[in-house]
Amino acid sequence: RWTGGDGAPLWTLEKVGFDVTNFPVCEAAICQETFGQGHSTAERRKGKTFPKMIWPTNYFKLATATMFTLFWAGERFAPHFMVDDDDSSDKKVNIQTYLQRHYINAMAELLKHLNGLENIVGIGTMNEPSAGYINCADLSKGYGQSGASSGAGSKELKYGLAPTPFQGMCLGEGHAQLVGDFSNGFMQHVLGKPDSWVTVDPMGKKAWNSDSNGCIWKQAGVWQTNPQTSQPVLLLPEYFANVDFGTECYLPFAKEYADTMRSVWKSKTQELLIFVELPPLEFSTTPFPEISSSTLPGAINATHWYDGVTLFTRSFKSYFSVNTQNHRPVFGYKKILKMHVSQLGEIKQLGNEKMDKAPTLIGETGIPYDMIESTTSKLIRTSKSITFRDTSSQQLAAMNHTMTCLEKNLLSFTLWNYTSDHTDRDGDIWNGENLSVYSEDHKCGLDKTNSYYIYDGLRAARAFVRPYAQYITGMPIVNEFDMAKGKFRLVYKPNGIKYDVPSEIFVPKLWCLKKADMKVSVSDGKYEVEDDDRWFILKYWHSMASAEHSVEIRMI
Repeated sequence: RWTGGDGAPLWTLEKVGFDVTNFPVCEAAICQETFGQGHSTAERRKGKTFPKMIWPTNYFKLATATMFTLFWAGERFAPHFMVDDDDSSDKKVNIQTYLQRHYINAMAELLKHLNGLENIVGIGTMNEPSAGYINCADLSKGYGQSGASSGAGSKELKYGLAPTPFQGMCLGEGHAQLVGDFSNGFMQHVLGKPDSWVTVDPMGKKAWNSDSNGCIWKQAGVWQTNPQTSQPVLLLPEYFANVDFGTECYLPFAKEYADTMRSVWKSKTQELLIFVELPPLEFSTTPFPEISSSTLPGAINATHWYDGVTLFTRSFKSYFSVNTQNHRPVFGYKKILKMHVSQLGEIKQLGNEKMDKAPTLIGETGIPYDMIESTTSKLIRTSKSITFRDTSSQQLAAMNHTMTCLEKNLLSFTLWNYTSDHTDRDGDIWNGENLSVYSEDHKCGLDKTNSYYIYDGLRAARAFVRPYAQYITGMPIVNEFDMAKGKFRLVYKPNGIKYDVPSEIFVPKLWCLKKADMKVSVSDGKYEVEDDDRWFILKYWHSMASAEHSVEIRMI
């Protein structure tokens, strides 16, 4: 993780000529392995304490931006960069071919070992990829299509030192630069300004090893060192501009990737689905591509969504937020809810309009549990009983808000994340993040006979362990839960198909331990409740005479 996230493995960085030991002094990446050796205010003030949620800034620094650019478009932007072909001792291939081939083959090898598992339905192309420098309008400014250095056009999260693309290249070659140092708050997200300016001087050290020819982009003619002044000069500020990343870079890769994955998938009953994921929408500088069902069969829109302000500030405020798409402040909970519901609705529309009505699965969503000045709601053992007591409402409110936004769009989702060895001290054991719904430190030691056993260790469980309709014999209109009122509501209309089975609603015993704790009302037809050890299943048969059917469950 020398580029600070899950990114390019060390051997690929060395393959392209990087010297990772000089990344800190050149500000080429910020990561846990080397934190404390760089120039940022965060490092000078906090020493070895790695800041929360700083890793996304690596998207826009030299190491990550270079590796992703080479991966997606090395043939176009670094045609000179040829490496030995592993399949032929006397042949060379472009670095793009080399990197993509190794990635695809590695994922294919993984899939071979998953063959036969019934719970495997598909595979994703890549987690939260970056476009690198691709479509950067002006290397002397920001990463946005408009070339803006800040604000909505920049498409860039600046936290800590944020060199421009050209500054990053210069620093990588040992040239001192005056770089903006950003905090993760009002100055950046609203005003688009750094807190201060810091002189970063690599003292002659370079991010490139001595066996390489130095900066790849200098070799490509993007910039040069003035022989008279020894200062860097940008020659081609628009070198990476005017490229449709999704259509020209991602889609050709995704097709080859999908073909290879399906060639090793041996299931005779389950088609392998392909979960499509492009750069996070807040960082994307080109339109979502048109992906037809013939171009990429079995494709699923797996775009991620988070309440970005809560995620990066580790604080949920129901009365204030910022629109991460245009960097404008939003006041009042109704407007915040409307904004987030709309954002998720736009993601869903990508599947409908850009992917031949492909289903949407929100590939990641969740909340940070290490919220500032807050503790998490959890199970509390007393001398007489086990109850859920909310020692703080912030996490509960934040998770309920996210779930409500998803429900209002009738969206499926994957909740990030479950870390089985999570502790308050170490978090998710990944870059200091703390999003796990479970924590060892929050267990109170229930045995398997206790009805709450499966919830022991969960954090803010009442917000995400909630009733929902898991089978619906028609077209859903409403499938949502009001946590404050303890009320679930399902509304759907017939879709012209005659079903021999009922609709089914999952009701966790976290909300009611006995059937008598549920007050059920239906618009028509009949229902029955099945009792399991940990939950109830309410089965509902509607009457075909009604144009619309509804079920309401109140937890008493």
